[in-house]
Amino acid sequence: MSPDGDPLLSVEAAQAHAVAPVRSTGVERVGVGEALGRVLGEEVRAPADVPPHDNSAMDGYAVRAADLAAGRLELTVIGEVAAGYVALRALGAGEAYQIMTGAPIPPGADAVVMVESTERTGDRVRIGKPAQAGEHIRGRGEDIRAGAVVLGRGVTLGPAELGVLASVRRARVLVARRPMVAVLATGDELRDVDEPLDPGAIPDTNSYALAALVRAAGGVPCVAPIVRDDPARIRAAIEAARSADLIVSSGGVSVGEHDHVKAVLAELGAELSLWRVNMKPGKPVAIARLGDVPYFGLPGNPVSSMVSFLLFVRPAIRTALGCAQPFDLPRVQVVLDGPVRARGERRSYLRARVQAGADGHLHATVMPHQGSHVLTSMVGANGLVILEPGTHDLAAGAAATALLIGSV
Repeated sequence: MSPDGDPLLSVEAAQAHAVAPVRSTGVERVGVGEALGRVLGEEVRAPADVPPHDNSAMDGYAVRAADLAAGRLELTVIGEVAAGYVALRALGAGEAYQIMTGAPIPPGADAVVMVESTERTGDRVRIGKPAQAGEHIRGRGEDIRAGAVVLGRGVTLGPAELGVLASVRRARVLVARRPMVAVLATGDELRDVDEPLDPGAIPDTNSYALAALVRAAGGVPCVAPIVRDDPARIRAAIEAARSADLIVSSGGVSVGEHDHVKAVLAELGAELSLWRVNMKPGKPVAIARLGDVPYFGLPGNPVSSMVSFLLFVRPAIRTALGCAQPFDLPRVQVVLDGPVRARGERRSYLRARVQAGADGHLHATVMPHQGSHVLTSMVGANGLVILEPGTHDLAAGAAATALLIGSV
């Protein structure tokens, strides 16, 4: 229980609440060259075999294996086949074609001898060793068979996936429409980056960090002007944001006299699922549904806001996109490079740098300053080391679990 009597939900229970009200954003058709990072909204099948014909895996000579097996190691070269061209006629007994990598295998040939095993004189080529049928030949359909499902709905399209789409001649594909995510930063103390800092003011970092996280998750951020700690202004900002697919605010969800977001949501008829999570940083997280629009009220402290986003808002955006795995941040086992100390009985997420060690294990170096206000602790951090409640001290060399939030 929290100090004011409200129960603290587990992270897993809060994540279930976070994705429950989220609905698909629908699909749109885009050119394959514009689809990097998009989520596939359809199942893609191959209309034909890939590759479409048997082709050479080597530069060399296309031959009949039977000729070489019979001891005929000197053959007549009747032409050349380059990639993108076909042989003028079928190969006969005692004949060979010079062939380049990727070129179609001529009719009658059933093997390729690489050029390093040959000696050419005029139109004669001497083969240094016998060849087996099928040697150095890439078979038709070896990569993809006609009718096969090559990519399923919900796959995030990376460079390899775009290459596969091109290989099955899909110039345009259906992808999930990117959800529009309204981003609201609340607080009398906030000033935009180009505004002077009068006494007591601080820069608005959350608008920029959260907008970037929205883009990284696959959404389109719609950043509102800073919202002052006034119920009427907060209400107006939330009302204006209701045309978005999701709303994310930062600040105003704790128990202070100037924390008005929860009260305003209640006035607007929002259905509040939870507002306290058993985690550190980021305990005050309000997850609600405002009509059909999911609402996420994140803490104002910048690290708490970013960690809460990664745990709750990112999966919601990925769910709206129809991702096959909306909880796509991997968990890995790491070895701690230094001692770690955690305080309190909530699950802790410690910012860390995870790297591959020479011993074959992943190693984690926890950032020295873990305060929820220390935004620089997120710089260079590609993992969150997870310490369960009751875990206080871990020695260097101890094993731990980390959530990867960046590439290793």
